[in-house]
Amino acid sequence: MTAVRLLRRAGMATLVAGFLIASPSRRLAAQEPAPRPELIDRIVAVVGDQAILLSEVNERIQQSRNSGLQIPDDSVQFLALQRQVLGAIIDDELLYQRARRDTSITVTDAEVQTAVEQQYRSVRGQFRSDAEFLTAIQAAGWGSIEEYRRYLSEQSRRSAFAERFVDKQRRDGKLRSGTVSEAEMRDLFAQAQRAGQLDSLPPTITFRQIVVAPKPSDAARAAAARLADSVHTALERGADFTEAARRFSDDPGSKDSGGALGFFRRGTMVRPFEEVAFSLRPGVISPVVRTEYGYHIIIVDRVQPGEIKARHILFAPVITAVEQAAARRIADSAATLLRAGANSDSLARVFGDSAEPHSIGPTDRTHLPQGYAAALAEVEPGQLVGPVALSPEAPERTRWLVAQVAEVRPKRVPTFEDVREQVRARLVDQKGYRNLIEDLKRQMYVDVRL
Repeated sequence: MTAVRLLRRAGMATLVAGFLIASPSRRLAAQEPAPRPELIDRIVAVVGDQAILLSEVNERIQQSRNSGLQIPDDSVQFLALQRQVLGAIIDDELLYQRARRDTSITVTDAEVQTAVEQQYRSVRGQFRSDAEFLTAIQAAGWGSIEEYRRYLSEQSRRSAFAERFVDKQRRDGKLRSGTVSEAEMRDLFAQAQRAGQLDSLPPTITFRQIVVAPKPSDAARAAAARLADSVHTALERGADFTEAARRFSDDPGSKDSGGALGFFRRGTMVRPFEEVAFSLRPGVISPVVRTEYGYHIIIVDRVQPGEIKARHILFAPVITAVEQAAARRIADSAATLLRAGANSDSLARVFGDSAEPHSIGPTDRTHLPQGYAAALAEVEPGQLVGPVALSPEAPERTRWLVAQVAEVRPKRVPTFEDVREQVRARLVDQKGYRNLIEDLKRQMYVDVRL
């Protein structure tokens, strides 16, 4: 916090070494003895070359109060709260200073501005008018909307640096968590229960499936492959990828946007597509890639840790009515055999699309793809479903679903067993984070004075 900000908040004219000094001209005019200096702030910790002021601690407490934190009236308990908050500020400062020394970590002004706008809109949306918003901002200690925006900008930048430093330590395997016991896991779960921090689990469904897709003829595949090769040659000679996607792509979800797929992580796309996409450098056009959907040309626009942003052009072989009818007959046969007691996994291996998993769930019923949502809307455990068309709006490419429902569960409060692995992961992360902070404290200068 700058001295200017302190002056503005306190409404003071002069701040020297943390003391208010009365104006000499006023003392002379009143012919009064100089009053004793009034302490308005002091340094409560030093981290590296950065001083942390008591006012910063109290501001953090005030912000927490505005979010619902109960502030103790007892002075001993309030001091304990101040020390707890000071500890969190020290942790933040350690991470920020260490991250700024790491030249591989960058945070752009554009990223900060985007984060600020998101936070600002979220907070502003809680108030009915600009005047009400400004009153709340001033009550929290900011003199103006602009000052509040500067605060958001500063905090967003610091948080981004710190988060990226921690993520880097995690990726490099430098977060030492040690062992996690059953007792520690249950204790963390109980704490979350008492604090009301457990989100309800959504309604879920678990089922096994056979997805039958129509198969194109060899001639149709060969025609699609020839077109893909021709467009690939044109792209290598300088043709515009976006225009080629709009003209030739058979992917209705990305065609109009020039083949844009957005950012995605591993496990999102089919394996042959991902293996090529994640091996590409930005701006490099892939060779033609064959998947069960047809032939793809891929270009990666951006690479971020764990994900890429890419575009593609799909050349799908033509499916005739004859091949579509054959797929429906196969789906009918699979459903008949399943109802007769055949093993669903065996049927999936014989009749199903190899790109589709045999077992699904538990998965959130409120986020099922459109075709699945309609087919599984009113099912019960043990029920057999299908054949159901998964894309009736595109009959020439409709895939058929045959499913066996294993479990249906309503929305509910999670038990420990429901979230065991999440609790373990959270505890491992917390321990690794604390060990990282302790390592930084040993490496950097920290002086606590509260």
